[in-house]
Amino acid sequence: MYFKRLEMHGFKSFAEPVVIEFHEGVTCIVGPNGSGKSNISDAIRWVLGEQSPKALRGGKMEEVIFAGTASRKSRGMAEVTLVIDNSTGILNIDYNEVAITRRMYRSGESEYLINNNQCRLRDIRELIMDTGIGVDGYSLIGQGKIADIVSNKPESRREIFEEAAGVVMYKSKKAEAERKLESTGNNLDRVNDIVSEIEGRIDGLREDSIKAKEYLELKERYRDLEINITLKNIDNILSRNDIYQKDIAGLSEELAEITEKKKNIDKEAEADREKNEHLEQLGNEARDKLLHIVEEMNRRSSESQLSKERLSGIEKDSARLTGEIEELSGRLSREEENKAQLEKSKEEIARNHEEAAALLQEQVTAHSALTREASELTDTIDNSREEMFRLHNLNASKKSEVKSYESIRETLQKRKEQLNEEANGAAESQEESNGMLAKAEAESRQNEQLLAEIKAKISALTEERKQLEHRRKMSGARVEELKLSGSQKVARKKTIEEMENNYEGYNYAVKYIMRSGLSGISGVVAELMEVPTGLEVAIETALGGQMQNIICDDDPSAKRAIAKLKENKAGRLTFLPAASIKGGRAKIDQRIAADSGYKGLAADCITCRDEYRNIFEYLLGRVVIAADMDAAIRLSKISGTGLRFVTLDGEIINVSGAITGGKFKNKTANLLERRSEITTLEREIEALRAELSEAAEENRKAAEKAEVLDGELAELRQRQRDTELKQVSFAGRITALKDALNQITDSSARFAQELSSIEKDSKDAAATVETLLEEMRQAETQIETLNHMIEEAMAAYETKKAVIDEASEGITKTRIAATEWESKKNNIESLLTRISETAEDYRFQIETKERQLSALGEEKNRLLFGTDGAEEDIARLAEEKQNTENYIEEIGSQRSLLAEKLSSVTKEQQGYNERLNSCQDQKYQLEIKVAKNETQLDTLKERLWEDFEISYAQAVDLRNPDFVMSTSVKESRDIRNRIRELGEVNVGAIKEYETVSQRYEFLTSQRADILTAMDELRGIITEMDTTIKTKFKENFDQVVERFEVIFRELFGGGHAELRMEDENNPLESGIDIIAQPPGKKLQNINLMSGGEKTMTAIALMFAVLKTKPTPFCILDEVEAALDDANIDRFAKYLRRFDNIQFALVTHQKATMEHADVLYGVTMPEQGISKVLSLRLGDDFAL
Repeated sequence: MYFKRLEMHGFKSFAEPVVIEFHEGVTCIVGPNGSGKSNISDAIRWVLGEQSPKALRGGKMEEVIFAGTASRKSRGMAEVTLVIDNSTGILNIDYNEVAITRRMYRSGESEYLINNNQCRLRDIRELIMDTGIGVDGYSLIGQGKIADIVSNKPESRREIFEEAAGVVMYKSKKAEAERKLESTGNNLDRVNDIVSEIEGRIDGLREDSIKAKEYLELKERYRDLEINITLKNIDNILSRNDIYQKDIAGLSEELAEITEKKKNIDKEAEADREKNEHLEQLGNEARDKLLHIVEEMNRRSSESQLSKERLSGIEKDSARLTGEIEELSGRLSREEENKAQLEKSKEEIARNHEEAAALLQEQVTAHSALTREASELTDTIDNSREEMFRLHNLNASKKSEVKSYESIRETLQKRKEQLNEEANGAAESQEESNGMLAKAEAESRQNEQLLAEIKAKISALTEERKQLEHRRKMSGARVEELKLSGSQKVARKKTIEEMENNYEGYNYAVKYIMRSGLSGISGVVAELMEVPTGLEVAIETALGGQMQNIICDDDPSAKRAIAKLKENKAGRLTFLPAASIKGGRAKIDQRIAADSGYKGLAADCITCRDEYRNIFEYLLGRVVIAADMDAAIRLSKISGTGLRFVTLDGEIINVSGAITGGKFKNKTANLLERRSEITTLEREIEALRAELSEAAEENRKAAEKAEVLDGELAELRQRQRDTELKQVSFAGRITALKDALNQITDSSARFAQELSSIEKDSKDAAATVETLLEEMRQAETQIETLNHMIEEAMAAYETKKAVIDEASEGITKTRIAATEWESKKNNIESLLTRISETAEDYRFQIETKERQLSALGEEKNRLLFGTDGAEEDIARLAEEKQNTENYIEEIGSQRSLLAEKLSSVTKEQQGYNERLNSCQDQKYQLEIKVAKNETQLDTLKERLWEDFEISYAQAVDLRNPDFVMSTSVKESRDIRNRIRELGEVNVGAIKEYETVSQRYEFLTSQRADILTAMDELRGIITEMDTTIKTKFKENFDQVVERFEVIFRELFGGGHAELRMEDENNPLESGIDIIAQPPGKKLQNINLMSGGEKTMTAIALMFAVLKTKPTPFCILDEVEAALDDANIDRFAKYLRRFDNIQFALVTHQKATMEHADVLYGVTMPEQGISKVLSLRLGDDFAL
């Protein structure tokens, strides 16, 4: 396995896509400071899952996205892909090539991909775990971090050895098992608490459950008996009603026979009446004709005289019209002369307009040519400016390089100053160590105080957790209670709605009509109004039987419904047509309205749709509702006549003064109350749901709070363990600091060597700066030449622009002149049109008057002809008048005979009407009996609902075929007595006992499962400990052996060793490093010089790599603190690892000499990194 390539886009200073190919051997990445070369190692660390911005040399993770420069926009995303060759199958994935990708957006969202398939960070970490290439492994050594390997605390140093030993995965699994074990233990504590609480309740619930079950069995048997008793009573009533219905059917047949005979005699009488009406009509027509003849005779006499007078008027009108025609002809001649003169002026104006338009076209063409020439000049100016801008950019780029090299010189100077400071700082180290020792001792005391505070918080939170669990149990019980109450109310509401839909409580005729589906039927009075709570009894009393009246659209709808009732013998009903009923409401005396007992006019107290308002004012418009009987009597004495008073309890003071009272028990008493009860139940159900939601929310919050407290307790216990461990750590640190105060040495030789190297690098940077400055001066000369060209082009453009402006002014003047001539032309054309219209009007008037003159001549001739036959028409009309008078006398004789016959038929009709009324009265009496039985039926059905909450239809399904009335009545009485003996019964105990029992069984089973799981987890942890201890010890021994050998090779002698702080606890023990360079005494590594620390850390790194080689290793400036001799040793030893790919970020030329491939990182544009590659022996490539 090895790294094939790294792809970056938008990562830190790499704004453009960059691909770096990795080859076998050693790859060196070089470049000046600040060029972005270390961003490559950061990219590899980031794509492998690094989550700490600090480890990536940043403050926030968003800083890895390219932030933009003065000339470049920022990127919205950073993306890095690392392609790994997995042909050896080291990575546990079925691919020969694995591409790991990480993206991050400015919104903060991240994506991880393996071979372009989305995955989790955890998947990537598990894939590379124990391979040594993870972010916490030893294959990624960041900038300035090599010395940390030996400077870290012994516990932190252990991580490298664990990665090398391949136990990271086992430790991860062990930690996960320990977390699960702790969580499972907390669950066990909670389960034990709940089981203890349930055991204290379950015995009492068992006894209450047995008692409740007996009560329910007795109640169910009692319910079955009472239902069947009620059904038997209903059957008896239905049998009597069947007999009444048969008698009603016989009377209906007799009524039909009488009605048929009456219909025949009615037809005969109707025929005679029609004949009489026909004769009357003939007589009227004859009289009208006689009147017309008389009028015609009078008219003809008058017309003869009028014709003579009309002839005289025609002579005068003819003379007037002749004069008007002559005057109009003169006006027409004058208008035609004006038109001829205007036509001449129009031709001259048209010529002037055409000349102006031609001149305008010439001016526009010339202006366009000038504009093109000016445009060419502006193009020249723009091109010159663009070239000048390019040169400016080039200068800016070179200036950036100059600044970069100046920055390098400054960095070198700072490093020089830093080295001088380090040389002088050794003397100050002792004072600093003393301060650190005092600080460590103070922190140790603070840590002891913090430990005491944590223990106090744990005690307080434990008590709060117990109280919270008690509250949660109480709210849980309340939730169950509310659920039971809510389900009971929902069942009650459903049953009442079913009764409403089945019209139970209404008489048979109402049910029949409402189920018939007839058009025009709006509904029953009781269901088309809404009554406020508390007024139901008053409104029902006021309406009485009218509650069951039917409201319909109009009279035809009522007729159709009544016909349907007759046809099917379904009873009688009162219908209230909305289109016909006139509402009437009483005017309330102010004294009544001001009385405290006055509750309102009944029509105002109810609400209904607007189209039914007249009907309810008709029914309730003269009914006043009073608070009680005293108020009703008092108000009735104040009012005049015509008002009825009803109290809230149902007493009535009628218009006559009669008072009705007593207990209200009517078959309609429940019609409004049950509708009101539905509304009440809906409100109660909604309130219960709200309360249930609140109780459930309280229970949920208590559970969440308990979970939070559990988390806080777990965190505090962890903090307690951490604080105790920290106290042990403080003791070790204090001991180490005391030892370090005696081991400070000087390293001035290394400082002098590095200062010499810095001096040489500064001179090289100064030479490069001078070259760049010369190139910038040449660019400035070209810019000055372009400036002259732009100034000359600008002068020419200004001249051309003045000519264009002058031409534009000429075009404007010509366009104005052309517009004026066009306006004059339009005005003349408009005037010509008006003259033509006026002349045409004169011609039309002349023609009209000539036609009138002609008509007068024709009328004159007609009048002269008409006066000749007037005398003959008058004689003819006199004869016709005599004949009409004789016809009228004959019709009068026929009508006298017909009147005698009609008198006889009328007497026969009266006889049939008397028989018909008699039969109808008998039928009506039977129908009243049926209605009374219907009332008893409704009362029994209502009792089914009131006592058992069951409708009649549901009760029929419960009928017992073996039912015996006498024995059932006795058994029912005995059951009632037994129920009274049981006393108070908690029915909810059955469900509660069942729920608690199930929960107890579940919890005891769960407790057993938890105990089994805890045993399994302890076994896993023990197994992991054994594996980790074995693998770590084996690997550690190999690293110790190799470290001693490599240390001697790199230092040319000396001695070094690795020790566990606690040999008896290899699972947690820290690792100490003891080193003795040649010629020096054995000392703690913290007292060694920077170069010695680095070489020791490199020796340890090589030892780990020999023990557990990684496919790839990145070293970022690890040799920065070494001199050339040590760098040479380091580089040569690096070559021994021919099975590992190395990528080194370096400044050292000695290191570069040993590279197989060189990548150079530059920053030609400020803030933008570029990569140059060079494979030794190949051409330089970009």
